[in-house]
Amino acid sequence: MAHARPEVSVVVPARDAGGHLPDALNSLTRQGLDPTEFEVLVVDDGSTDNTAAVLDDYTGALPGLRVVRHDEPRGVSAARNRGIAESRGAWVTFLDPDDWYFPGHLAAMHAAARHHDVDFVVCDQVQAYGNDRRIVRAPEPRRHVPLDPRTGIMPTTRSTMVNYVQVSSRFVARRAVDDGLAGFDETLPTAEDREWAWRLLLDARSYVVVDAPGYVYRRSVAGSLTAIGDARQIGFLDAYDTVLDRLHREDLLEFEPKLARDVLAVLHHHVKRREAYPDEVWSRMTDRARTVLSRFDKDVVARQVAGIGPERARAIRKQGVTW
Repeated sequence: MAHARPEVSVVVPARDAGGHLPDALNSLTRQGLDPTEFEVLVVDDGSTDNTAAVLDDYTGALPGLRVVRHDEPRGVSAARNRGIAESRGAWVTFLDPDDWYFPGHLAAMHAAARHHDVDFVVCDQVQAYGNDRRIVRAPEPRRHVPLDPRTGIMPTTRSTMVNYVQVSSRFVARRAVDDGLAGFDETLPTAEDREWAWRLLLDARSYVVVDAPGYVYRRSVAGSLTAIGDARQIGFLDAYDTVLDRLHREDLLEFEPKLARDVLAVLHHHVKRREAYPDEVWSRMTDRARTVLSRFDKDVVARQVAGIGPERARAIRKQGVTW
């Protein structure tokens, strides 16, 4: 007997996630949707801890739980892509195993998605620092009205939707999934979410931002990318280099100033954390930064260097990055 297509597919990539995974899975039992309306696709990406045992414990609590296992770790992008490929829902969203949803979040997002009939929906987030909670609003003031996604990229002078990269804040329509917009670039070692955010805004036909701050992003997690000082941090330059290739290839040069500003802004963030990096890693980062910046139009870079101000520009130059 064929099963009806679920309305929502939640993709959860999990590698050695046994410690936090129960919080994520518990939250999925209180989403205001009938159990037949959504499925949970957990991709166990070669875990060696108790992730498999945790998942076994939830087979009854989550009737829509489906588990896919990779014998060897393939990375978070491959895990998410596997979940997307296995998904059947009319809408696809994501949940990292150390995050969670407030009760009713999926129901609220699903209602907004059906009402607006756009390619993707974006919500605000709640960042959790231990017991502290902080609401972070998506940087788009126009709410509950369908928008042209490319209007979410500019201007260069402030944070825009292309800088709001949290994957779990998106709810993607099946038609956009079938067009390949939901998938992640597996060639990028890290910062795949940055390239993904750009691709969604460049390629989707419509989107909407809604007031639904029910996604909770757990911060200050030991071992997370934001807390490390190794070569994985260089990945943002690879991600932006990939976007720059796209802008040049498709003559989308009106967006090059924004991309140049973002490269400089993220680079300055790392400059402020210089002490966290071994010299060898830092040398690789600055070499890569020079190479990426050299690919931009020189006038574009000059204007964005002026835009970030002399203090930040000097701090970057002091580390050996020139343009």
